[in-house]
Amino acid sequence: VETHNHPSAIEPYGGASTGLGGVIRDPLGTGLGSKPIASTDVFCFAPPDFPHSRLPAGVLHPRRILKGVRAGVADYGNRLGIPTLNGAILFDERYLGNPIVLCGTVGLMPKSAAQMGRQHPGDLVVVVGGKTGRDGIHGVTFASALLTGESEEVSASSVQIGDPITEKKMIDVLLVARDKGLYRRITDCGGGGLSSAVGEMAAETGVKVDLEKVPLKYSGLSYREIWLSESQERMLLAVPPESVEELISLFASEDVEATVIGEFTNDKKLRLFYQNSPVGDLDMEFLHHGLPQLEREAAWELPRYPEPDFASPPDLS
Repeated sequence: VETHNHPSAIEPYGGASTGLGGVIRDPLGTGLGSKPIASTDVFCFAPPDFPHSRLPAGVLHPRRILKGVRAGVADYGNRLGIPTLNGAILFDERYLGNPIVLCGTVGLMPKSAAQMGRQHPGDLVVVVGGKTGRDGIHGVTFASALLTGESEEVSASSVQIGDPITEKKMIDVLLVARDKGLYRRITDCGGGGLSSAVGEMAAETGVKVDLEKVPLKYSGLSYREIWLSESQERMLLAVPPESVEELISLFASEDVEATVIGEFTNDKKLRLFYQNSPVGDLDMEFLHHGLPQLEREAAWELPRYPEPDFASPPDLS
């Protein structure tokens, strides 16, 4: 289950559809991959008849958000052939400035695919599915930011652009690749894009990535934008060298992108290159454990409430 609250507040259709698309990729990246079969959702909005005269500046009307969110979730799921079996909706004025959009997906996998795989040094880093663009950059940062009257203009590019047809093709061919044993490990490109997916997967080994090899939606992206983009419909695989040709051919047969962008190493370093120039070099230990942790003291007191003082009702039946 995941939320897509802020994106849905400024772009209801796109925010909700990519929220569902993202949570569908979560079971796909669990273990060695499970088949998503059904979804659920919970929506919380302000009342759809909220007076326009009371609407704060920069806030979309609840009725518009309701229609956009419902359509976004329904359209994305329908194009994938994954039904939304149940859900819930709540109306309360407190959701006026920040609606709640919760999406969840159930997947099935064989027992043999339930354990997360482990890549070996020398395995290739392969990105499959959608291409990378500027949409979604700082999406996770935006999701934790304060919504203001300027959010729709300032943060619109933080909302990803969904492509359910690409995701449908990617899911189908990934499950075939899983059953053929063509990759050792899989994860989805969610918050943080490649920076998160590659950094997490390579924590125990190390990795070298050539960012100019990442397939792009259009030219002009800097290496930083390629690394941080949260464009949708992408998964990351660790593929043995002897399997990479068969895997790429399999994806090509369904017109799905599959590109080698790097190699796992044994030096426990994250090394990034762009057009043969080094643009990043971090120890995995520092990347995952280098941030100092806050230590705070807290005191908790048992809450005390005054006993109510009123006469007993004469009839308790």
